[in-house]
Amino acid sequence: MFRVLEGLDTALRDRVIEQGGRSKSAMLQLHRDRIDNQQPSCLFGLASFAEGVDLPGHYLTDVIITKLPFSVPDDPVDATLAEWIEQQGGNAFSDLAVPVASMRLTQAVGRLLRTEKDRGRVIILDRRLTSKFYGRQILDALPPFRQVF
Repeated sequence: MFRVLEGLDTALRDRVIEQGGRSKSAMLQLHRDRIDNQQPSCLFGLASFAEGVDLPGHYLTDVIITKLPFSVPDDPVDATLAEWIEQQGGNAFSDLAVPVASMRLTQAVGRLLRTEKDRGRVIILDRRLTSKFYGRQILDALPPFRQVF
């Protein structure tokens, strides 16, 4: 995340409120203040911003997701559950990893639409949505947005 920030042009970098320098609530308040004062503002954070963020209307117009939110493969709880699924004859990736990633992605996308009047764009940069067999399953689980590839 910080390497990407370092690569931004200074004018663009001045608009960014990045995770790590202040609390999430302080970041959100600074963002709202900038928007209320007609100043450009961009929140830049990691997976924790996919939950518990309420920025309705003009406070959030674009959500950019860089990669699908698959679990870390060495998480002990997930590894135990995956092992159990395999022992039952299932496929841990198809039966656990894909549905969990799909649920997390749907939750992240949900940051954009908080009221019936909200509008905006969700941009997902992960090519696996169109190049892997599970991509269609994940896309079909999203709300019925117009999709452009």
